[in-house]
Amino acid sequence: MKSVYYFYFLLILVLFFLGCAYYYPFISDDSLISLRYAQRFIDGKGLSWNDGHPVEGYSNLLWVLLVSLFGKFNLDLILSSRILGVLCSIGTLRIIFNYLKNRFTEKEKIFIPLILLATTPCFTVWAIGGLEQPLYILLLTLVLTEVSKIIERDFKRLFFLALWLGLLAITRPDGFLFTLTTAGFLVLLNRKEKSKILKIILTVGLIPALFLTGQLLFRYSYYGEFVPNTALVKVKITLHHVLRGGFYNFKAFFGTFVLSASGFYFLWLSVFKKKDLFAAFLLLNVIAWGAYITSVGGDIFPAYRQYYVVIILLTFAIICGLKYISLIKLSNLWKFMLFFVLLLNGVIQHFIPANHSAIDERWEFRGMQLGENLKSAFPKQTLIAVTAAGCIPYSSQLPAVDMLGLNDYYIPRHPPANFGNGPLAHELGDANYVMKRNPDIIVFNTGNRAEDVQFNITQQLMKNSLFRKNYIESSVRDRTDQYILYLNKYSENTGIKRSDRKIIVPGYLFSGDQDSFSVFRNDDILKILEPFKTYYLILDDVDGANWVLELVNNGSNKDLGFTFTQDKRRLFIKIQPRKKIYLKSLVLDSGT
Repeated sequence: MKSVYYFYFLLILVLFFLGCAYYYPFISDDSLISLRYAQRFIDGKGLSWNDGHPVEGYSNLLWVLLVSLFGKFNLDLILSSRILGVLCSIGTLRIIFNYLKNRFTEKEKIFIPLILLATTPCFTVWAIGGLEQPLYILLLTLVLTEVSKIIERDFKRLFFLALWLGLLAITRPDGFLFTLTTAGFLVLLNRKEKSKILKIILTVGLIPALFLTGQLLFRYSYYGEFVPNTALVKVKITLHHVLRGGFYNFKAFFGTFVLSASGFYFLWLSVFKKKDLFAAFLLLNVIAWGAYITSVGGDIFPAYRQYYVVIILLTFAIICGLKYISLIKLSNLWKFMLFFVLLLNGVIQHFIPANHSAIDERWEFRGMQLGENLKSAFPKQTLIAVTAAGCIPYSSQLPAVDMLGLNDYYIPRHPPANFGNGPLAHELGDANYVMKRNPDIIVFNTGNRAEDVQFNITQQLMKNSLFRKNYIESSVRDRTDQYILYLNKYSENTGIKRSDRKIIVPGYLFSGDQDSFSVFRNDDILKILEPFKTYYLILDDVDGANWVLELVNNGSNKDLGFTFTQDKRRLFIKIQPRKKIYLKSLVLDSGT
């Protein structure tokens, strides 16, 4: 009999790995934010986003620390996050398998919950997606199994329950919600036995609270705050967010219909018909988590990431309900039909848009490629301002301004007046603040034109006079892609370099027609000047000296077709090359 059980578990693992392979190489941009913190932590720079006063732009402390541990052994951090996610997911499957094996002799009852879970994309997408969900669910699964044993009067499990709840509380800030529901439920369940109530409070209540308090003290001593930046950016309870959150749960239910409908049916059967105490505990947590997700506005990531908790709770609800039905009398035809419906769950899931977006979403790799180009082409102190706060800062390792505020101290503390009525986690932005930071390069999304990016900060910058005056839109290509960068023409790292006698102008600052572009080449950026086309650049605040062209690309001046006009303190430079030129820079000399 044991060999049959393990054959089924092996089959579940095959389905799981096929699901991971199907959605590979999905990676979440937010996971790359966490990996930037992990990389800096490994490098001895602390849990920080930039040098200077640190900001807590992550919300998964235990996950960041575990990924950092992998990275200490020189393992690639993206690979580390995937390995950790897969191991946690396998651990979840194994815990549920053992739980089922110890309760059921009918092999179908072992197979049904596991195959439903393994063929629901949320489980496989987030096993490889790089965020903390697999660890969170593993710990929650341990909590659920411990509560089940305690309800069966095994009070020796209280310490282990408290440990898993404590780790859950430092995996995500909302993890402490389960301490409240679990401690409250157990106290209510044992309300007539004062000694047990005291034991519950001192273990299930106190130990997780100590974990949480420890993190709060660390947060205050290191970041100077009791609330993480993530909460300030994402959480504001408004009617707009509540409606959005409610619709998110509605979509998630129908997007996981086979598992969710089965789970809620068995939850109803177990709680209201059979008075099952463990099912009542599951229902309490479904209500608490559903209310929480509704209040914060749902989620923006593929495969119903925040509904993952409900999925695991409903998986255990199915296990509860299976106790009260018999499958022995089912004919082979009905068993085959049941097996077919279970497999059909995986097929149906492919057509759910929220799941399919995990296949379509690959822009993070474009952003990482751009980050690598920026790292090689510009000095290491080059300040970039981004809206994609994961992929570009992670791969470039350059200092960064997160224009949406997740990793910035100022922006979340100065929200717009309509905060809470826009797109979740993308509402903030302050163009005047960004201009005061004077970034060398501004990148919208992963190198898009500003007018194509519908964020509050983008619209503000498009109207900002300093942005329009100081930043030049430059189209830059590498071997595989093309990017739009907004380059500060007066910064030390990307702009015009001046001395008493000379002005050095990088070629990529010159504008041309719509087909004008530069290229990343040999750790530099070269402007491609096509023959007989016109390229120009306006320099402000130039003194009235008699400027002359001194040097272009080691002496190719004669082919440049260079002219300029000067009006008080403004210089208008025009180039009409006679042949194709890869321009790195040109030098003007005052002649004095």
